Amino acid sequence: MPPRAKGCRVMIPDLEPIRAFLEDAHVAFAESLVAFVQREIAPLAPPADDAAARRDARALLAKLGAGGWFDPIARLNWRECCLVREALGAVSPLADAVFALQGLAALPIMLAGNAVMRERWLDDAMAGRAMGAFAMTEAEAGSDVAAIATTARRD
Repeated sequence: MPPRAKGCRVMIPDLEPIRAFLEDAHVAFAESLVAFVQREIAPLAPPADDAAARRDARALLAKLGAGGWFDPIARLNWRECCLVREALGAVSPLADAVFALQGLAALPIMLAGNAVMRERWLDDAMAGRAMGAFAMTEAEAGSDVAAIATTARRD
């Protein structure tokens, strides 16, 4: 992705309103995350919606994985996941979407996948070497999760 235009102001979320819900380890995590986001993500220009942007998303994903920012997903640490989403969402909807999709794709495998599935996908997903996907749709519901009527049954 090309650099963001000079003079573009980046807003990072303020932790003070939620400080009562955070332990010291969360605050330290958030501080290192904000430094990473300001250094690595904020300078990037907003991407276009095209094939090049999707390739850029994979490069961004590798940076996020290399920085360990997917670790909160792997540890099922929801407060840290929220902090990551707040920081990424403040500077890049693409980075936030990549993080969220990684969690949505990995969590079912973490919680209910067998050993083969975990070994095949989780290490690569958490390192940013594989891109997760999450899909849902139904003829009558589209992508409205609350309106989905399909059920599963063992057959």
